[in-house]
Amino acid sequence: MLPVFAISLVWNRLQHPPATGDSTTDAKLSQLAEYFTSTWIDGDFPPSLWSHYDNPGPRTTNHAEGFHSSLNCRFGISHPSLRSFFHWMQRAQYEVQCRITQLDSGRPARRRQTAYVTNDANLWSAKMQYSVRIGSIFSCLFPHPHAWEQFFAASEMYLRHCSHMLSC
Repeated sequence: MLPVFAISLVWNRLQHPPATGDSTTDAKLSQLAEYFTSTWIDGDFPPSLWSHYDNPGPRTTNHAEGFHSSLNCRFGISHPSLRSFFHWMQRAQYEVQCRITQLDSGRPARRRQTAYVTNDANLWSAKMQYSVRIGSIFSCLFPHPHAWEQFFAASEMYLRHCSHMLSC
């Protein structure tokens, strides 16, 4: 939910949360932070690859997740026989092919649920407000000594707001 340039800046600040008081939990949090840094910040999957800040479309792979969920629902069992699996795949391929033909012929796409449309609009609005805020910090205040603190405060407030919207 952050622009690419802000991810590592904010992560460097957030990766050292206060101790929980439980040494096992603190050790696991430290391991998670090391893994995230080595894989998703400095590793094979840099933020430019996975940041969806500027993406107005889907934020996740929900289409693939929905397809996999339909697999599980249609089979009704954990490990279907190979014959059942191939039969289902043929049927699924036919359904997808028919839907593509319908869309190519001008049939409208399925309407998204109102709650998702509203949530996306609210997230986009929050992104715009955050962009304006950090833009004003870096264009008006920088290199003021408090500019970084204001940047981190604005980023934290924005992430809390997004977290609240995504959890509803």
